[in-house]
Amino acid sequence: MNQSLYIRIEAGDPYDSGSLFPIKPEGQRLTFGRSSHTNESDISFISPYVSRSHVEIFLNDGEPFICDMNSKHGTDLNKQSLEPNVPHRLQSGDIISLAKGVVLFTFLNTDTSDADLTMEFTSPIQSSDTKVTKGLHIIPERRQINIDGEPLFLSGKHTDLLVFLYRKKNQAVSTDEIKIHIWPERILPGSNQIPDVGNDEINALVYRLRKKLGLYGDSIVTVPRYGYMLQL
Repeated sequence: MNQSLYIRIEAGDPYDSGSLFPIKPEGQRLTFGRSSHTNESDISFISPYVSRSHVEIFLNDGEPFICDMNSKHGTDLNKQSLEPNVPHRLQSGDIISLAKGVVLFTFLNTDTSDADLTMEFTSPIQSSDTKVTKGLHIIPERRQINIDGEPLFLSGKHTDLLVFLYRKKNQAVSTDEIKIHIWPERILPGSNQIPDVGNDEINALVYRLRKKLGLYGDSIVTVPRYGYMLQL
């Protein structure tokens, strides 16, 4: 096994940001997909937008490749959509996005110098029309979050919640709205389309998101007996 090649999870439940997974040796494939009773990928996510067999990474003649497995919501490599079932060569620092940013991870070659890694990693996620300024900045279409000019990588549910609140910024959002938009996979038959999610789970998600936003966590305010609001 090549111990210098890794995948680093930046966002994607249930993994913590920064989790590392080594690339498998030649002849084997590192699989990514949605966890289910009938399928278990090497790296399994819980988002319903991730396909059961979404993408694979493998070595061919010692070179790393990625291949989208005809996923429903697609795979992006450095913001470029991958053609299904067509392998693409990977380079250290490449950013891979599943289902339009529901899952985000980075391919790393730790034999590369730190300076090279930093340059390659920051280049794809910087936007030419985004100025480096103080404050909390969100680009919902890209699921991109910057704090004081630096990118912030969150897990899928944290990103879902922050983007949803941002789209309704300065408006109170009810707990039922949050349930529907953040946990659509938990909608049960005969439940009036309200997912089976308790308020304690919502409160815990908001609490963790505030912690991750640091000084800007107070931007998420509680609306008593109703829900939450992103105040900008």
